[in-house]
Parts: sequence; C-alpha cells; structure tokens
Amino acid sequence: MRRLTWTLYVGLLFPLLGCSTPNPEAGSPGMKGDKGEKGDSGDKGDTGSPGPSGAKGDKGDTGSPGPAGPMGLKGDPGMNGAPGAKGDPGMNGAPGAKGERGDPGPQGPTGPAGTGGAYTEESPAFAGFTATTYTGAVTNGRSGMHALCAAAFAGSHFCHAAEYLVANSGTAPPSSGAWLDPSTGDGKGIQSFGSPKFGRYPHEYACKDWSSTLGSSYGGTWVNASAGISRGSDCSTSRPLACCKGVAKVRFAGFTMSTTNGNAGGRHKMHTLCATQFAGSHMCHATEYLRSNSPTTPPTDGAWLDPSGNLAGDITNTGVPDHARLPFSYACNDWTSTLGSSYGGTWVNASGGVSRGSDCTTTRAVACCE
Repeated sequence: MRRLTWTLYVGLLFPLLGCSTPNPEAGSPGMKGDKGEKGDSGDKGDTGSPGPSGAKGDKGDTGSPGPAGPMGLKGDPGMNGAPGAKGDPGMNGAPGAKGERGDPGPQGPTGPAGTGGAYTEESPAFAGFTATTYTGAVTNGRSGMHALCAAAFAGSHFCHAAEYLVANSGTAPPSSGAWLDPSTGDGKGIQSFGSPKFGRYPHEYACKDWSSTLGSSYGGTWVNASAGISRGSDCSTSRPLACCKGVAKVRFAGFTMSTTNGNAGGRHKMHTLCATQFAGSHMCHATEYLRSNSPTTPPTDGAWLDPSGNLAGDITNTGVPDHARLPFSYACNDWTSTLGSSYGGTWVNASGGVSRGSDCTTTRAVACCE
C-alpha cells in the first residue's frame, strides 16, 4: 500500500516537472486531484502599444442648455437700416381744447385797387406816425408828404384832420404832435371835424402846401399830444407825420407828356389828351386830384386841371367828396382861350396844392384822373 502510494506520487510529480517517469510504461491516469488554492497576483506588466483608433461613433443627442452666462459689454451701434415703407395715415385725433385768443396783429397794407371805392371818407384807417420828424417844409410839398407816409407805411398817405378823427385811432400821439392837413365841410374855411363828408382843405394853415417854415405868414395844423387838432403860426417845429389808409373812388393816373396852354380847343380836348396817354382817364378837377392823395411829383410849372365848387356854385378847390367840376370860371373859358385877364385858369402847383390866377398863356401838362 505504501508502495502504491509512492508510485502514484512519483507518477503525478514527474509530469508536473516536465520529466519522464522513470517507469517507461505509462500508468493509468489517476483521479483528478482537488483544485489548489489561488496563488498571489503577479506584478503588473508594462503597458502595451496603443491599438488603432476605432471607428467614429454616432453624434450624441444635444444636451440641455446650460445656465445663461453674465451679460457681455454693449457693442457699437450698427449701421442704420434702409427706411421702411411709409405706413398708412393714422386716424385723426380728437380736437384739442380751444386756446386763448391771441393779441390782434398789426394792420395789413391796403389791398390792390378795385373798381369800387368810397366817395366819402367813410372807411379810413390810421396807419401810424412816421419815425422821422419834419418841419413844415418838405421836398415836393404836399405830394412829398404823401410820399413820405407811403414810404413809412405801404399804401398810406398824409392824413387830413377829419380823416384822422374818423379813424378813431388808439395810438398815442407824439408829445410834439404830428403834422396833418386841415379839413373843411363847405369848402369856405377850416372845419377840422370828424365827419366822413369833410375833405382836405389846402388853402390855410398848411405851411403853404408844406413848402415853408414861415409860420407867421402861413401857419400849420397838427395832431396834438392829446389826440386833438391844433393849428397855429408854428411851421418850424419838427414833427412826425400822421399817416392814414383808405381808398377813394377817384385815382390819379399821371401828368401828360403833351403840354398845352389855356387854349386846347375845349374841355373835351383836355379829356382826350389824358385818355390818349392813360387809357380810361380824364382831366382831373381840383377835388378829384386832392382826394387821390397822389405822391407823384408835379411838374415845375404845374399841370392844368378844372376848378371845383360846392353845390351853390362857389369855387372851393378842396377835397370835400361831394364837390364837383365847376366849368364857369378859372377854366380859361372852357379851355379855348389864352386871355387870362378875362378868364383865368386853375392848376396843380409844384407843391401839390391847387392854384388859380389870370395865367392862361403858360404851357403846362394836364393832370389826369381815373
């Protein structure tokens, strides 16, 4: 038994040692022994070389958004884009509350001449007082006064007293007063009242048709500081001019280039001379000329016109609206004669006033009105 055990031992040991059994004859395999206990792990070997890269895997699903990072710095403004298309008009808004009434604006200039106009001074307006002052003598006299007002206030002329009073001006007059022409109602004397039926009176207290400072001989008329009308021997004081607006029906057309003495061949010839140069015009009579407020400088020798009179037939030669052409005297016997000593004539003088006398031989232009 002991021998058998040894034999088995040797038979098993030799194969494990890679040796042949001393017994050349192989014995029958013995029974498998029990599994031995696991031995201790050996030392880790060196890392081998990397293997080749594997094929790229499929794209993974998008992950959930991470939390927002802090706001970055503001970038530079970009360029303006092209304008968009114009939108449709919006609906009208509700009307706003009514504002307070503003102050009245300054009076506008006189409108263009129409075909109407007033025969009386029924709608005059006050334009203002000139900033510049003048004595009772100005260049071109009354015509010059009209021109100075027109230059200061477009469309205006030199006021006469009634015209100024009818205008009811609220403008304070200068402390020195302001020059104006006197007025009359009957044409026989000064009547500086506020009636629309009164007109310009050129014969007295007008500083010799505004051509003289010799007040002791002629005297002047002015609006005083209380807006009343004064007159006196003063023509040397410098005062502003009172300027008015308003359009009379009659208008001055001009002075003819053609001249004639008192014998033009009749009144109709005088009218023809005017119509030939100024279509639609006729020879003025004194009232028409004065009411036209003309700033046109008269010729040095004056210009012929017919005299005017009141309804009683008296020569007046004033600007009273209802005074009319008077053919009976100082009209060179109806403009057919140079015999001034017998008939006499009437003319616009160089200062824009109205003169009359025995002179019918002087060659003069004709004053034309429309």
